[in-house]
Amino acid sequence: MFTAEYEGINSFLVGASALLLKEGVKRIIRGYNCWELPSPFMFKISNPTARLVTIAERKWNPILPYAESLWLAAGRNDLEIVGHYLKNMKNFSDDGFFIRGGYGPRLRNYNGISNDYKIQNRNNIDISEYKNSEVDQFKYIDLNFRNDINTRQAIINIGDPPKDCFDENGCLKETKDFPCTRLLHFQKQPIDNKLNLTVYMRSNDFMWGASAVNIFNFTFIQEYFAQILHLEIGEYYHIANNFHYYEKHRAQIQDISKVLDVKDVGFQYSKSFKCLDEFDVKLNMLQKEEERLRTNSGNRLIDFGDDFFNDWFRTFYCYNTKKRTEFLNPTLNTLFEKYQTNG
Repeated sequence: MFTAEYEGINSFLVGASALLLKEGVKRIIRGYNCWELPSPFMFKISNPTARLVTIAERKWNPILPYAESLWLAAGRNDLEIVGHYLKNMKNFSDDGFFIRGGYGPRLRNYNGISNDYKIQNRNNIDISEYKNSEVDQFKYIDLNFRNDINTRQAIINIGDPPKDCFDENGCLKETKDFPCTRLLHFQKQPIDNKLNLTVYMRSNDFMWGASAVNIFNFTFIQEYFAQILHLEIGEYYHIANNFHYYEKHRAQIQDISKVLDVKDVGFQYSKSFKCLDEFDVKLNMLQKEEERLRTNSGNRLIDFGDDFFNDWFRTFYCYNTKKRTEFLNPTLNTLFEKYQTNG
């Protein structure tokens, strides 16, 4: 088993690149050359707020993880949001409209029926056919901690056997999108008043998954849950049973591994929401305002009365309007400068 500790995502990028190049074993997966670690990889990120990639060699797309974070928290798996910010996402869809294994419904609308999730707006869906098995796993985490701050049971499951294992004929399911993440486990540190998060992945692509969106998305969830649960942000643990990259990224990974000036800079926002219900109110507002920006039906700079949500919204505002705006997190000013073509 491989283990490592990193301050933030930039040191993870460099360290994991070097590890993959040194220890990766070549295999052919679905006709493509792939290098993967021969045993599981577990690493810790000590500062989960240091999630913004600033290593130029990575060529990171900063809008995508913010779009995915909205998509996940809102419980959606349609292509309307993420398809706008990443055009080739449709290549991973079975029907061209939904990402079958998308985590959003599994987080907020988990149910025990075999039909695949197809959720655009979780506030407007008819759940009558499976109301007895409907589970908002965010609410489950919230209530677990309110019942016992030292709970060991605050686990979110991503795998959904009725949907993922077999088709209607009892054959193995054939799909373009089988969830890579299996579970998220939240736990308060035994000594400090801090919230840790452990994520388990059955399979994890270094470039498309871990460094592109996974670490960002999950530490983002960790940050807003720490606020909801009245805890501080603790440490992030990531377990990848299979950690790999494909040949098309080999030269880029070699370049990343050679970066010497590695800086991990975190940023903690002040937040006004104090419970899950208050978080969801602001989240629903963010959904509406992002849609207005995306559909050119509005271009106002909105004040959410919350620093965390204000910067979240400004990423969409800057990308869609191309107007210059000032972020509270100074690193975002640099990352989004390329989109600011209008004054």
